[in-house]
Amino acid sequence: AREERKAVDVNPTAARPAPIALPPVASFTMASFNLLGSSHTNRGGHSPGMADGPTRMGGALQILAQHQITVVGFQEFQPNQRATFLRRASGWQLYPGLSMGRRAGENSVAWRADTWELVRPGLVPIPYFNGRIRPMPYVLLRHRTTGVQAYFSTFHNPANIGGNMQRHRNEATRRQINLFNQLEASGTPQFVTGDMNERDEYFCKVTGATPLVAAAGGTNDGGCRPPRPAQIDWIFGSPGAQWTNYLVDKSALVRRTTDHPVIVASSTTDATDRKS
Repeated sequence: AREERKAVDVNPTAARPAPIALPPVASFTMASFNLLGSSHTNRGGHSPGMADGPTRMGGALQILAQHQITVVGFQEFQPNQRATFLRRASGWQLYPGLSMGRRAGENSVAWRADTWELVRPGLVPIPYFNGRIRPMPYVLLRHRTTGVQAYFSTFHNPANIGGNMQRHRNEATRRQINLFNQLEASGTPQFVTGDMNERDEYFCKVTGATPLVAAAGGTNDGGCRPPRPAQIDWIFGSPGAQWTNYLVDKSALVRRTTDHPVIVASSTTDATDRKS
């Protein structure tokens, strides 16, 4: 005999669970970019065969557009290069740029004003060559479309030019780690760029003492395994950030523009409070 089907009472007006509100998510592409300071391509500099700094800024702007960068940490950003950037880079804003004198702006964060707006700037004193202090920037930006906020910072630690600068790099790294942990404690995601002039050493110190992860990969869960190949130019981010499209750009255009690769990565992050 055919079994009788039981009727199911469906009440279309019955209360349904309210949808869960998901945090807004921002996706963007960023870069760490050592521009090769103008003084290095002048007579007596270590790259005299390259064009001068202001001329090379045209290549830098082309690279940013090519990769659709919306936020970038610059190093070796000397005053005539900053002036050229501010004159030619339509739609970009910069901190500290030329606003705080010659030294402070050599490391500057720049962002597309149609994508990000400045919430709050900051500077941290970092030892540079022979321990001379340079103020280096971090900024809190708000993503205009989603409202997601994030900190972005950029640093340049001294190379072994004119002597062994290891102790100054060690102190620079210690101060940077302190800042990273302070910003992580705020619950707001952060992104770090810089020419750290160290490979495995910097990765292991930062990932061993902070929650940050490198866009290039690598792990540090009791045993430190840096990404391969490791660069001296880095991008790090908070642990909730999702990384894609990591690229070490050594193209012909980059080689005409600077003596460093340009480090590019895309990230997706949300406004989740990371203090919990």
